[in-house]
Amino acid sequence: MAATSLFPYDKIRPEQDELVNDVYAAVSSGKCLIAHAPTGLGKTAAALAPALEYALKSKKAVFFLTSRHTQHLMAVETAKLIKQRYKTGFSVTDIVGKKHMCARDDVSGLFSRQFYDYCHALTETDGCEFFLNFKKGSMLTSESKVVIARMAAEPMHSDEVVAASKRCKVCPYEAAVAASRDAALVIADYNYFFSPKVRDGFLRKTGKSLEDAIIIVDEAHNLPDRLREMLTDKVSTTIIERAIKEAEKASDLELTGFLLDLSAALNNLGRESGEQAITKGQLLEPLRDYDLAAMIERMSVVSETDRESGQQSFLGSVAKFLESWQDSDEGYARILYSGQGQKGKAVSVSYRCLDPSLASSGVIRQAHSVILMSGTLTPTAMYRDILGFPESTMLREYRNPMPKENRLALIVTAATTKFSKRNSSQYEKLADVCIKASSAIQGNVILFFPSYTVMGEVHKHIHGKIRKQVLKEHADLSKDEKQKLFQQFKDAHITGGVLLAVIGGSFSEGIDLPGKLLNGVVIVGLPLGQPDLETKELIRYYDARFKKGWDYGYVFPAFTKALQSAGRCIRTETDRGVVVFVDERYAWESYYRCFPKDMAPKTTEHYAEAIADFFRKG
Repeated sequence: MAATSLFPYDKIRPEQDELVNDVYAAVSSGKCLIAHAPTGLGKTAAALAPALEYALKSKKAVFFLTSRHTQHLMAVETAKLIKQRYKTGFSVTDIVGKKHMCARDDVSGLFSRQFYDYCHALTETDGCEFFLNFKKGSMLTSESKVVIARMAAEPMHSDEVVAASKRCKVCPYEAAVAASRDAALVIADYNYFFSPKVRDGFLRKTGKSLEDAIIIVDEAHNLPDRLREMLTDKVSTTIIERAIKEAEKASDLELTGFLLDLSAALNNLGRESGEQAITKGQLLEPLRDYDLAAMIERMSVVSETDRESGQQSFLGSVAKFLESWQDSDEGYARILYSGQGQKGKAVSVSYRCLDPSLASSGVIRQAHSVILMSGTLTPTAMYRDILGFPESTMLREYRNPMPKENRLALIVTAATTKFSKRNSSQYEKLADVCIKASSAIQGNVILFFPSYTVMGEVHKHIHGKIRKQVLKEHADLSKDEKQKLFQQFKDAHITGGVLLAVIGGSFSEGIDLPGKLLNGVVIVGLPLGQPDLETKELIRYYDARFKKGWDYGYVFPAFTKALQSAGRCIRTETDRGVVVFVDERYAWESYYRCFPKDMAPKTTEHYAEAIADFFRKG
């Protein structure tokens, strides 16, 4: 064990020990590490202990980046254990998005970009009491010092920071940023390092440098999509219509005329329904008589007035899009979509990022060390390539720490969700497998489907044929609805429940059902679907760059989603469970190679018997 002096537990598993040593080797040599570490290995403690040990003695700072609320909490609790066990004096800050740390009651309905603009307007005009109470001139107020001192003394979750700051009537976000100046560990969202504007402001305020940063990215399989989304800009005829009303309200005739012409240009390009790739010039050519820079500036000025009055501004959104639209084609696709909206025809156009390394490669190059870790980070070489890591990056796949006798993985080839074979007969076959597998698995089972459409068709044939309580996920579940459904499913475990859910939906990631709360997962189909224009552009782009377009742009991302859903089963060493992959394609070599080596599912026609035998032995 090279570096476990800060490990917070009495015992360390062999796989955990490997990860500890690899993290220490990476950070001590200034290298990067991409770690596929299966669920249950104990990644958080195994990464934080050696990273903190090196950081404390070399005057670096550790940044633990995660997008999941539960992982923020896990990192805070791990830091508490380290501090308590070793009586170390380092401090910790947990910081989430600025909007989610806001103490005001009037921002919940704002979109992120609108919130940031509104917050900026309020702070510039002394309109926020929480911000005003944070400092007097350049000096912290006594109330701010109380909150910051509390954070320094004991690691606090961001919810606790917000509550403590509201009691003292100071800005929670500013308090957390100020506390970060002296923190050896900062727990934050991906944006804090991969969004240039957020990163530059954050590092400036905290007095920290990218060169001295040890960055640990948790659940890193999500990072490519998050970065693509972050770098993508989009506008629609609906947004432009709302922007027109703002321009009319401001009595700006020229700006109103410009927006009407922009809307006409979009509608003209979208005369035919569906998707199409367009060029930069196709959208801008009809606007050639306008001074585009002047129009963008005027939109920004008018939108600022709206924000100061607390109103949402769509002019700002249009201005931001047009600024982006003028940028390079490299690593981007320009995609127009035309179809039916809620109030008739709707046309949207996106400047869609294909290459996440545009946001990540600079950070990776400058930071002291970057560590990616996840339970579904295979193939590790793909993440190295598409995120812009150097060739010297350490690539590691760790063994599954769960006892082999506690897990069973099967492939059933009796049916498929392949688009060309979808029909009533095929849905009936899929339903038959679901019924038999769900009946053979004791207790709770989740059936994951590639789409709501497939779920609905299979459900028709399942209805009334499973002797367990059947629950069903719906599209656009609110947070409260998700929690209620989740609780219903947990409560059903005594007699047995079956939850129908979607791969990539509300229940495929970020939920824990340990012990008897979940005994089996059935993955119905391979979530490939028909490639849309964005996917085709992604395949083309990665073919040109790595000669692996089909794998990097289509197969591996879909397979990762299936594995994430499968990962809901068996969360602790004492859990027992079954995972069944239902689709003939899972047995094909071109797809079977995507399974982690230690999963190695067996193909069988006698799955019900194999499942029953597994539970008998337990």
